[in-house]
Amino acid sequence: MCEFQEYTVSKHGEKSKVEGKLWRNTLREIEDSILKRKDIVITIVGSPGMGKTTLLNAVYNDLKDNSYIIYLDLVNSSSLSTSAWEFIHLTEFNEKVKASSFNVLYAHKDEIGYTSFAKIREFPNWLRHLCIKKKWSEAFSYAERLYCMSYTKDVEGFIYFLRDLQNLGNVGLLLDEIKAEEGVLKELHKLINEIKLPITVSMTPDVMSKINDSALSRRLKERQIELKLSEEDKVDILRMYCEEYYEELLKIDEVAKASSVNELLDKARTAYELALEKCKEDYKKDECVRRELIKVFDIGNPMEVSKQLEAKIREGLLDLKSELKINYVHTKGKKIEEKGVIADIYFKTDNAVYIGDVKLSNRDNLDNIGNMKKLEDYDKEGTYEVKKFIITNQPNVNLENFKVIYVTNEEIKKIIEGDKEKINEIVRKIINI
Repeated sequence: MCEFQEYTVSKHGEKSKVEGKLWRNTLREIEDSILKRKDIVITIVGSPGMGKTTLLNAVYNDLKDNSYIIYLDLVNSSSLSTSAWEFIHLTEFNEKVKASSFNVLYAHKDEIGYTSFAKIREFPNWLRHLCIKKKWSEAFSYAERLYCMSYTKDVEGFIYFLRDLQNLGNVGLLLDEIKAEEGVLKELHKLINEIKLPITVSMTPDVMSKINDSALSRRLKERQIELKLSEEDKVDILRMYCEEYYEELLKIDEVAKASSVNELLDKARTAYELALEKCKEDYKKDECVRRELIKVFDIGNPMEVSKQLEAKIREGLLDLKSELKINYVHTKGKKIEEKGVIADIYFKTDNAVYIGDVKLSNRDNLDNIGNMKKLEDYDKEGTYEVKKFIITNQPNVNLENFKVIYVTNEEIKKIIEGDKEKINEIVRKIINI
């Protein structure tokens, strides 16, 4: 049995599998930087769904018990230090720091002033009064401040906290999905300049491109790792989740052409579940699954399926007629007399005529769009503006003045099977061209 997760996008803090050579190597590098206390900034750049959070989850779960890992989800944050103090105070991290600093202080209680007279009070009670007075010892002031959490709750206080924390053990700072917010980047730059500890930052390529501070950009690029999915990585990842059928899965175009880890796992899981469903009553289930996987997203006869898709889109146009202010939907192909061309889909609103065609193929290109090329310069029908579109499962269609609406074979199957949500999604794409 394959073990695909229900949700292929990792959530902050959950346990995650890390597969693929690039991902495994990156995980080792980040963990090594923390365990060896390196002064380094590792920047992970990747599009959504490329496994950035998966990596940081793995680092956090691997090292949190024996190191001090501060793991911040900054996707909706405008202040790095505010997020840091929330993590410190609202998670189990707070108790860990307090327990560790207490142990240091207890082991050196004589040196910090807990002498015979002071022993009138129990040691925890004596520490409570120390926290109020804030009169730190020379040798163990770091542990006293950590125990009392005696820091200003801003970036300066956070820097002071990190310096003290390094006296307790290995420290790692993981900053996930940082944004190009001026306040966040300013605090990040200050941390990098003033703290000598391993910092790992993850971000999307567009965020990296928006960082205008050349000094910060230079530091972030000193050890930049760009997450890109290679063919070798696809094999490794699918073998990890589905060793029994990974070779068959990689023969499916939708899986093989996946550009992100999330898309790869999502398509593979969908294909596997569809094949399992078709084979649930089959006596030779294994053979059946292998057979069905090869053709799981195959649309069959493109001409027949095109007609079925046309019909479903017309149904969708009629269903949303009032909401989208559609005045007229032609019930079948409509001949454009001026050009001598029959368009598959034709409808009108108050101020526009929409003309479209459905072109599907089981190959990597379309060779039957000649009739639509005749409409490339057809911009007016009487007083109406003409809006043109083509619906296709081929991503490389080149038609001037046409909106190309790409649908996958998986989506086509769902639409033909009556998936109202998918049908309406396509109709709204058409009306918004």
